[in-house]
Amino acid sequence: MPNPTISAEATRLAATTSSEAKESLVNIPAVNVTSTGEEKQIDLSTTDNVKLSDSQFTIREGGYGWVNVVCSIFLNAVTWGVNTTFGVYFSYYLQHDYFTGATPIRYAYVGGLSVASCMLVAPFVNLLWRSTGWFKTPLILGAILVSMGQIGAGLCKTYVQLLFTQGFVFGVGLGLTMIPTQPLLSQWFRRKLSYAQGLSAAGSGLGGLVLANTTRYLIQEKSLQYALICNGIVSFVVLVPCIMLMKSTEPQTMRFLPSRFRRSNKLEAGLQVTTAAKIKKNPLELKWILHPGYAFILLFGVFSMIGYFVAIYTLAAYATSGLGLTQKQASTLQSILAAGQMIGRPVCGLLLDLIGRHPCTIMIQTLAGLTCFAFWLPARSFGLLVVFSITQGLLGGTVWSSVAPLSAEVVGIRDLPSALAVFWLVTGVIPGQFGQPMAVALINYSRDHLHRSGANAYLISIGFCGACFVMSGISLCFSSRFVRSRNKAQQLESVEQTVDKALPSTATVQASEKM
Repeated sequence: MPNPTISAEATRLAATTSSEAKESLVNIPAVNVTSTGEEKQIDLSTTDNVKLSDSQFTIREGGYGWVNVVCSIFLNAVTWGVNTTFGVYFSYYLQHDYFTGATPIRYAYVGGLSVASCMLVAPFVNLLWRSTGWFKTPLILGAILVSMGQIGAGLCKTYVQLLFTQGFVFGVGLGLTMIPTQPLLSQWFRRKLSYAQGLSAAGSGLGGLVLANTTRYLIQEKSLQYALICNGIVSFVVLVPCIMLMKSTEPQTMRFLPSRFRRSNKLEAGLQVTTAAKIKKNPLELKWILHPGYAFILLFGVFSMIGYFVAIYTLAAYATSGLGLTQKQASTLQSILAAGQMIGRPVCGLLLDLIGRHPCTIMIQTLAGLTCFAFWLPARSFGLLVVFSITQGLLGGTVWSSVAPLSAEVVGIRDLPSALAVFWLVTGVIPGQFGQPMAVALINYSRDHLHRSGANAYLISIGFCGACFVMSGISLCFSSRFVRSRNKAQQLESVEQTVDKALPSTATVQASEKM
């Protein structure tokens, strides 16, 4: 016959557990949990279980990862730092009519092609990484192309040669060196990932600060060709040791080596060789374009990249052509902008970890747009341009330090390389190739059709730049909403599973009733 004592106890236990679970709902952290709800701690570098969620992996917080951060700083300094100095080259080309028949919009296509080539090579980087089994393969090839692109630009005699060397070859080298390092840091950091990415991205500011001045000095004292060749040599000398010191938590299979040498190479790296982490490096997964959360990350990238490149490429030209300032003053503005990036990117990364990745990035992108309207638009003197250079340097390049943490928050660690490949592909098509030419086209429209001159010819372009930054922040509002909704659903699922585990099974209740 049924046992009323046991039945009452089971009912009380179910009610108590359900009540406690509901009350503790607000205390459950907003992280991904699996359907089992188990709190497993597994090293990402040694597991082959792809069913576990990101929250159940123990990322190696720091350690040798800080060496990777330092190497990434110098890597970005001699790649993206060099690319930042294109504003100095651009201004020099315009002032001296360097290549016969080349117009401002043609020179803008050189800078645009370098960025577009960098982004469009992303699927090839993942393919090269996966096929060779060594993440340094694209890095080494990129170091060679970065150097060759600059040296070739110094030796070219025609605009077409300049477009190929400083535009295409240098741009492909940028992509091969940048794209593998973005997901690399996510293997070593979780809580401090945004800060680590910010420090890494600060390298471009460091390089821009140093190289903008050295490039201007070499152009004035020697020649443009001499400056380009020297920058190419410096890039190669710095890149080689940085690449050699970088290390991944994944076992590197090195398929290009004979099999008898592969095991020893893995052991030298201090990695386990029996299992492999399931980090996806698919060349191209277009599903991310239609992903309900990541689609807005892509929009954020498109708008923020356009604003970023318009700002860094137009500032020097605005100073010289718009306000009539000297080449030295224009170079000084580029240096101040680079110094702001060097400080702002790690600070932004730290704020992302402290405040929240989505809320902080939305705030910073909106402020970056407002600085264009508040400081750049009315600027008619060198002093106000200095203020804009500082604020834009601090705020404008947030996309470089935030894209990997934001993407990891939306798609997870294991899908990060494939998602970033799509990100770079999408942001390379329109923002990279056509961002600066669009700004130049707006300037030409103001001059030819609206008959504006001097600084007034740049007003539409400046407004376009500020609007892009604001739109990037608005786009992130929707991806933030997706993350919150998903985490809330996972929390509710976790609570339901906790309640189900606390309830006695049907067989137990039936057995107790028969007693």
